[in-house]
Amino acid sequence: MPRGPSSGRQADKNRYRSTYLLELARGSSHISSTLGADSQQAAIAEVLCEFGLKYGKDKLPVFRALLAESLEDRDNPDAARAVLSFAPRQTL
Repeated sequence: MPRGPSSGRQADKNRYRSTYLLELARGSSHISSTLGADSQQAAIAEVLCEFGLKYGKDKLPVFRALLAESLEDRDNPDAARAVLSFAPRQTL
């Protein structure tokens, strides 16, 4: 049976998940350990910024999706939604 577009996307996600395994574990642990909304936002900003500096901003969308999945797996759906809706503050 030929591989369709969705199975190709899943294979890509699995490849990225393997590549970013350490960053996903560290990031989801750091974000999950926060106690309040402000510290959660700061942790998300830190994780995404460090990832962007290391791998490039072009890789952030897939990392954010995988990070949200990792947080869901940790039974933390609120943090997963916060990662997906996170908007960095713009500085002038």
